[in-house]
Amino acid sequence: MSASSKDEPSDRDAKQSTGLPREAVRQAKDTILSGTGYKHPPVHSQFKKGQSGNPKGRPKSQGLADGRSLSTDELVLKLAERKVTVREGGETQEIPAIEAVLRAQYVSATKGNSHAQRHVIERYDQAKRRERQEIADSNDFWRGYVAAAHKEIAEAEALGETPPEPLPHPDDVVIDVVKGVRFTGPFDEEGAAKLRETCKLRDILFLQDALDRRLMGEPDGGDPLDGPGTALAFAQMLNDSLPERHRLSDNEIVLRSMRHDTLPKRQLLKEVYQAWRRFGRAQPRGKTFPPLRYAMQLADNLAEALDLLREGEV
Repeated sequence: MSASSKDEPSDRDAKQSTGLPREAVRQAKDTILSGTGYKHPPVHSQFKKGQSGNPKGRPKSQGLADGRSLSTDELVLKLAERKVTVREGGETQEIPAIEAVLRAQYVSATKGNSHAQRHVIERYDQAKRRERQEIADSNDFWRGYVAAAHKEIAEAEALGETPPEPLPHPDDVVIDVVKGVRFTGPFDEEGAAKLRETCKLRDILFLQDALDRRLMGEPDGGDPLDGPGTALAFAQMLNDSLPERHRLSDNEIVLRSMRHDTLPKRQLLKEVYQAWRRFGRAQPRGKTFPPLRYAMQLADNLAEALDLLREGEV
């Protein structure tokens, strides 16, 4: 079920009353997007910009407050995380000591050392079990999130109210029992703003295509690459990049094109001109896009084409 139309989404702030604590949702998103573990500590323990990581200053010694030495666990962690220099493949690199030990153990195991083989297999099995459990726990959380969000959306629609737009939208949460959760749409307001911009640009390009076909007509010499089609190609590229709930189907694109074709030329010129102005890319009235050949030349570099389009250089 989708609570949003396939056209441009609403600009109002997304409601987050899915029945789940807002902080829990934020932490779950951060875990999926950033990960945790080696080189990815939990968000709450990461360095915060503008805030000292040690506001009380550097301790006078590495020992404990009462003069005792570090505990065994602390020493183990300190030594395991200490950087060591190793050479591999002709290159020198610095890695944590624990990583160097594990590498050596894996090499020994591949050379037939039965003790190393047994230890490596045990460590691998333990790591995989933890990974599967973490994925299962995350999937359970997001199943609850999706169910709560869909329920709230359905209740609002049943009452004739504007449904909430939680981020991420439940239709954009893909739960994979093996790989875990991934998002196919925006998961924060910044991403939602980019989605709204992309939808607006796509709609303008479909309108621009109607104007191009009206003004450019059939190409000289009969080669379709010399005729209109660049705006349409860009519009379809953008449409394909959108989450499914905002993507126009082929039938919807055809119907939209037919509606544009019924507009009088004067009105079409006006609507295209005003649409680009509202988007912040004012264009001369009646400006057409380059022939389709131009879009084909950029097809191998979609990123470049879309950048040129957004910068108003097309």
